Amino acid sequence: MAAEYDHITLPAGSMVTIANHKGEYIASGTLLEEYTITFRSEFGQLIDSGANDAFTVLGGALKTMTSGKFGFSSQFKQAGFVIWKGTDPIQLQFSLEFHYTYDAHKEVVVPIRNLCQLPLPGLGFGNSNLVPPGPSVIEAIAGPSAPNVPPSGEAPPSAEIDQESTKRTADTYVNIQVGNMLFMGCIIKTAEPTFSKYVDEGNSPIYGRVVITAITMHSATKKSVRNALKMPL
Repeated sequence: MAAEYDHITLPAGSMVTIANHKGEYIASGTLLEEYTITFRSEFGQLIDSGANDAFTVLGGALKTMTSGKFGFSSQFKQAGFVIWKGTDPIQLQFSLEFHYTYDAHKEVVVPIRNLCQLPLPGLGFGNSNLVPPGPSVIEAIAGPSAPNVPPSGEAPPSAEIDQESTKRTADTYVNIQVGNMLFMGCIIKTAEPTFSKYVDEGNSPIYGRVVITAITMHSATKKSVRNALKMPL
């Protein structure tokens, strides 16, 4: 069974920025609607009992023969004790919107394009094999070898970020800041864009939004929640 321990609601209108491990911005946008983040742990019984064993069958037979006066089984009440089995990573899901003011390609198309690249594999040697997104096994166990720094300073407008560069979308993980919350070491799982049917003079849609689903590389802990909310230890 799953237990929901805590919820955090992110207010609509908050600024969301996504940066690579060096703190270089990949995209920034406005949170389209509120979303609740759930921190979840899973619990189970201390001992999972399967089919009845011979000991329990004999105990049941004795109960029948003695009209319920005597009986026994191989189970004890402690076997039903509930213990922790594991905790999921922090999962974020939010919608970002992008509006046209002077150049729909730079302000709408390019930031959404960069975000949509994050959950996808790249091409490896000779363009014949795929390089999977997300961290390698070594990074997952030993931690990333490169410095992992949060986004630096106030995020510039999306159109002012070097959106034409694809190097920043090649990182195995990103750092996400939502309002005053900072989530370090995230993997983008899905990116679902929607574009307006109305276009500017360059034939680019004047409005777009993208739904992002991301998870942290590691299971949630009390410390990670404090760090995300910038709370003292």
